[in-house]
Amino acid sequence: MMSLEKILWDNKLHVFLIGSGGPFNNEKRVAPCIAIIANGEFILVDIGPGSYRNVDLLRLPVTHLNSIFLTHFHSDHIGDLGEANMMSWVNGRMKPITVHGPEGVDKVVNGFIMAYELDSEYRVAHHGKDFVPPEAGVLISKPIKLKNCNERELCFDRNGLKVFAFEVNHFPIKPAFGYRIEYKGNVIVITGDTIKTDNLVKHCADADILFSEAISYDLLNNLADSARRVKLTRAVKLLTDIQDYHMDPIAAAKLAKEARVKKLVLVHVTPPLLNPKTENLFLKGIDEHFDGEVVLGEDRMKFNLNPKEI
Repeated sequence: MMSLEKILWDNKLHVFLIGSGGPFNNEKRVAPCIAIIANGEFILVDIGPGSYRNVDLLRLPVTHLNSIFLTHFHSDHIGDLGEANMMSWVNGRMKPITVHGPEGVDKVVNGFIMAYELDSEYRVAHHGKDFVPPEAGVLISKPIKLKNCNERELCFDRNGLKVFAFEVNHFPIKPAFGYRIEYKGNVIVITGDTIKTDNLVKHCADADILFSEAISYDLLNNLADSARRVKLTRAVKLLTDIQDYHMDPIAAAKLAKEARVKKLVLVHVTPPLLNPKTENLFLKGIDEHFDGEVVLGEDRMKFNLNPKEI
């Protein structure tokens, strides 16, 4: 298959749902990652374990990958940062990737640089500096500092593609961000991991596509009940604890309605949905709260938005 390089310049906003799952390993959904391509720019939002494989399978134009935006530093959102950097570099990327994220991103980036340092040296020694320029293989970190925790901050503005960061409530993880992306009149919003707040509604307002995280409390509680019966106390605690800093699908639907979004795409799907019955249970009740289009996110979905008249 050929790279999809032609989409870099076709005047549309292209969004690829690379990883639609959460931290539970399964065969259907890998961890969070969303790709945005517009007017020569190629960025990723989060890069969870297993996600770079899907970037590769989609044959996205990785030689043009220039920025990665991290919502926060849970492992299911950063695990493939090293692979994204290494493999796009070896496959022809000639400029370094900038990694944007909350304060602390320097530590995360430096850790990956250290972990991959020997491999990078091997590649240069084997292929030569002209083929793999050493400076292009070293990640650059760029912390995002919000002047006001209730307002969004423009943190990327290039060739008409704008990325705004805003703070979300994923306590005790602080700060954690969502991102609002704008291009030629189109708006997409990625919530990151969070509970529903009035501030979140404000930053999701009038989005063409809202990629909202959602975990099913009901399905998780069913798993916790089963674990409790066989005295798996650690599993019970984990399955219970994660419910206090995430939205469920109903909360995501209410968010979409209040923010007047056009399309709601549910991501960070947790727990794994292994058959149509569990998918229906996951989506149960959403249509009572949001009458727009609802999509249950799956890996490698594609969304294309034409420019609007502004």
